[in-house]
Parts: sequence; structure tokens; C-alpha cells
Amino acid sequence: MGKKQKQQRKNNDMGIPLKEQIKPIFKERFLQMLGSEQEYQKFEDCILTPQRKSFRINSLRVEEPKQLAQQIKDKGIKISEVPWCKNAYFTEYDKEARSDLGNLYEHFTGRIYVQEATSMSPPELLEIPESIDNNFKVLDMCSSPGSKTTQIADLMKGEGILVANELDFKRLGPLKINLERAGYTNIVITNQDASRIQGEEIFDRICCDAPCSGSGVIRKSPKTIKTYNPKKLHQIQNLQISILQRGFELLKKGGIITYSTCSIDPEENELCVKRFLEENPTAILEQATLPGLILNNKLTKFYNTEIPKEITEKTIRIWPQDNDTNGFYVAKIRKSE
Repeated sequence: MGKKQKQQRKNNDMGIPLKEQIKPIFKERFLQMLGSEQEYQKFEDCILTPQRKSFRINSLRVEEPKQLAQQIKDKGIKISEVPWCKNAYFTEYDKEARSDLGNLYEHFTGRIYVQEATSMSPPELLEIPESIDNNFKVLDMCSSPGSKTTQIADLMKGEGILVANELDFKRLGPLKINLERAGYTNIVITNQDASRIQGEEIFDRICCDAPCSGSGVIRKSPKTIKTYNPKKLHQIQNLQISILQRGFELLKKGGIITYSTCSIDPEENELCVKRFLEENPTAILEQATLPGLILNNKLTKFYNTEIPKEITEKTIRIWPQDNDTNGFYVAKIRKSE
């Protein structure tokens, strides 16, 4: 296909309503997960609307988070608290009011970090102690652009050592800028393949936010509907398992690793965790709980594949329509002593 033909096809696609770009296989799979046409329609209606923005307040830069939240309200931005993350807020879209968080003075000075609310869940599940010493080590395996890294640094209160790893050299720039803006000095950036990081049982906590298909963030990236291809999920799962496996090997006994994706496909989530647990007898799946998070439509079965009850009940599957967010998945795993 020539350049002119590609551009013409692109222009034609841009004129097609997003709803009409949904592939039959997409609806078939998610209807299978949700169980009824009514539940699927709620899901579809939600993912075809823009996501609402959210942000965290950086406790290193801000002594009185509530006061800063009020200052942002005073700028005409409507906000409400994110129940599962301290000092985090949703912004409510209002065409008559401001909602441009990225252009705020508070953003440029690192006082707030614009971050999707569901991605705040893994750091909250890491159980970072209130008080840690300089020997406490945390690894963020796939770090850029730094959302979870800065959140973990906040929970660590700038103490201990936090390693922010990113494979893609081009993504190191945004990561570095965001970490510098946040102001934490206990962070080391590395540029390695997460599945081949050197060492054994080094870290007390690890965040493994694995590369994925992105089927949970259609509200942020609508083109995912057009590119959705479940045939690639097995290949992606192999990559996810290799990264999670390496993370588990780097984890100290008694330590915690969170596994998460911004996907809502079972192959990348429940079935990936199932496979990992079967291959690692010292891995203990712990109850993942976040206050105020609505969790409906938990998977017990996908087509003819049964999902173990323990995985269904202990891991977190976030459907967009339940909390007016993007889709997300997270599991909390501890290495036995």
C-alpha cells in the first residue's frame, strides 16, 4: 500500500465513529467476561467516553495537601477524592471550567503529579513501612514515565533506595524529567531489560507493572479498539511472565511484589498469575484490598478455562464502568520466608 493510499485510509478511519470500529471479536470476548448484553453495554458506553483526569499531591513539596487541594478548587477545577489513595483527586470535566492540570503552576513545580487513578493501586499495595532505613530497597521494573515511581518515593518519604528501571532508552528522558520535578534524591535510574536485571534477593519490595496490550486504557487511547488483536496475547503473556519471574527472583524472602497491567484481558492477568503461581511454589498470593474501590464482575471462568477461586477473590480486576476509570488489574504476591 502506497503512502497516498495509507493516508486516504487513515482519513477514512477518522471519519468512522469509534463505536463502529469495535471488532466482533472484541465484543465476543468481553461479552463472555461480563456475562450479559446489559453489562457489556455499560462497559462499552463507558470506554467510548473520555477518561476523567486525576492527580496526586507530592508530600515532599507540599506540607498541607488539603490546603493545596483547596487552591486548585479556587482555580475553578472541580475535584473529588480518590478513595484508595491518600492525597489523590479526580477532576470532574466541566466545559465551562478549567481542567488543564498539565498547565498548572503546581504541576510545573512538582507539587502535583498527573496520574490515572487506577495506576495508583500497585504502590498502595506494596506495604511500604512508615519508617524505613537506608538499607530498604525497592525496584520499579518498568518505570517510565514515573507515575508509580514517584508515588513509591512519596510512600518511602525519600528514605531508602528506589531503583527506577526502564528498558526503552527513548523513555528515559520523560522519566528523568518527572523524577527531577518530584524532587526525590533517593532514586537511581537504570536502563536494563527487566527480565535480565542482575542479582538475587536484593529488594524488599518490587513493582512489576508489565508491558501489555493496553485494552484497559481505551478511554485514554481509543486507537486500541482498532488495533485490538487477541492472537498476540499469548506472546505478550510470555514476556510478562519472564519479567514477573525475574522480579520474584530479585525479591527478598518475606518481600512483596505487585504484578499489574493496564489490560483487562484474562491472558495478561488472572491466567498469567495462575501460570506464575503454578511455576513458583514459594510465591504466596495475598489479599489485595483497596478502600472504596468497587469490584464487580470478577472472573471465575473464561470460555472453557476455569480461574482458581483464590485468584478471583484475592486479585483486583477494575472494570472502567464500575469506578468511572480506566481498566486495570493488580495482584499482590509475597515470597515465603
